[in-house]
Amino acid sequence: MNNIFNFINLHSGEEQKDKVLENVTSNISFRGSNLWILACAIIIASIGLNVNSTAVIIGAMLISPLMGRSLGQGLHLVPIISHL
Repeated sequence: MNNIFNFINLHSGEEQKDKVLENVTSNISFRGSNLWILACAIIIASIGLNVNSTAVIIGAMLISPLMGRSLGQGLHLVPIISHL
């Protein structure tokens, strides 16, 4: 029975908090390659809007580097929400 609880324990597969913080903060900035990838995603999304193609727009969202900023905002909000 104890093996089942160890298997479903959420803390056993948890990453180190320092690694997570470093990974998220490195993906927040819009410099260098992130800026070029964002520009390409904007162009691809514009083409998808012009040809009315949902698949192309979804593809542009997948290559967009905006997820790093969303993760950064979520990482910032978690301590605030947990204290409410």
